[in-house]
This record gives sequence, C-alpha cells and structure tokens, in this order.
Amino acid sequence: MIDPFASPRRIARALDYCSPRTCDRRLQEQGLYGRVAQHKMDYNEEQIENRLSFAERYTPWTEEKWSKVLFSDEKCFYGAGFCGNTYVRRPVGAAFNPEYTVNKTARPVKVNVWACFSAVGPGYIHIFYNTLDSASYKKILDDHLLGVAKRDFVVPPPAIAEWHFLHDNAPMHTSGIVAEWLHNKGVSVIDFPAYSPDLNPIENLWSIMAREVERFQCSTDEELGDVIIKVWNELRTEVFRNLARSMPRRCAAVVAAKGWHTKY
Repeated sequence: MIDPFASPRRIARALDYCSPRTCDRRLQEQGLYGRVAQHKMDYNEEQIENRLSFAERYTPWTEEKWSKVLFSDEKCFYGAGFCGNTYVRRPVGAAFNPEYTVNKTARPVKVNVWACFSAVGPGYIHIFYNTLDSASYKKILDDHLLGVAKRDFVVPPPAIAEWHFLHDNAPMHTSGIVAEWLHNKGVSVIDFPAYSPDLNPIENLWSIMAREVERFQCSTDEELGDVIIKVWNELRTEVFRNLARSMPRRCAAVVAAKGWHTKY
C-alpha cells in the first residue's frame, strides 16, 4: 500500500473497477483497519537534543526517586454535543436518515480540569470552566499543590521531605508570576523538555480517564464534572504508582530512540 492515508473512496477512484466498500473490505481482510492517526511532532534538532539531554540527565533516577515527584497537567473532557466530525457507515441515499445522523448542539458539554498525582496516589483534581491563564494557574497551585506534597511526602520532623514538581512548558506554566511563586515556595521544578508528552505519565492517565468518562453521555457541565470526579476517585492506587515508576523506562526509551518518539 503506497499511501496509508488513502481512503477506500480514493483507492476505488484510482482503480476504477471496484466500489469503495469493496476496497474497504479488502483492506480489512489484510488487517488494515481505519484508525485515527496519532499526532507526532516533527522535532527539529534543538528539540531532539533537549529531549535526549533530559533523558540522559534523569536516567540515574530510580523508581524510588520518581516516587517523590508530583506530576500535573490540564485536560478537557467532553460530554454530549458536537465536538468535530463523527464518522458513520451508511448506505447510499441515507445521509439524513435519523439512524445515521448526530445532533449538533451550539455548544458542546465540556469541562476543563487540572490535576496532579504521585506514586502515592491521586492528588487534587480541580474543575474550571474559563480559560486558564497565569493568574488562575498560580491560584490553583497556591490552593492545592503544597497540601498534596505535604500529604504524599511525609518524613519525621525535623527532616524536610525532598520532592519535585513536573509540569509541561505551556505558557501559563512558565510565566513569570508562576515561576516566582514556585521559587518563593521552594518548589523544585523538573526542567521538562518541550513537546514531550511521552515523558509525562499523566498523559497516559488522561487516556485511562477519558475511556471511562466517555462511557457516560453527560448532558450538562455539572453532570460531566461529577462523572470526572467519580472516575478520578475510583482509580486504583497501583495505576498511579505504576505510571510514576515508569519514568526510568521512559527515559531509557528516549535515549534508545536518540531523542525521537517513543511508544509512550
């Protein structure tokens, strides 16, 4: 197959002797099923170098060391409503048959969340409905971050627990007021390379949660928010532990890939 992105309709048009449906059936018989293509960053040399440098720098960190890290990120979850193209297999002439159509609403049901976790388990999950900017992100950290750290990284006094914070390079994360807050609070921030979701295990956590949340077709933001909280609270502790402790393998994979994409 020369072009893996060619649709059955396009292939049928080029061959001119079979229908799109026949082409699709023959492709599936060969194990070539239609799937949503993964988005992969076309890294430049500097980005590859930064990813490789990060992976090599943190390769000596053990699973126990990564267990003292709080991972955080934001995610948008969707409920009922129109959020892009929905594909359906239908017979010719049935485009407007209710059996093969979806209802398009003016505004889809969606909820934004910020959350953090460590190997100990789930941290705080915060639901917000407005656009997240530097000021609102700083307030989230101020309200929740240190409390989770004190809970997860307890040591007998007068010792001070060593822990680290990992978030990506979104503009509000790296803004001056957030950087100043983190510095003033003594938070050790891991120097995370740009465009590296495979090095932040919370991305995998979002995928796990999304599959569970999608089982519920919530009709209001509040209902969707309740489902998200429910799913978050029902995740098993070993899910968080395994994700946090996967970091040595992630770093090793980036090193093996010479800074390029990994399976994570």
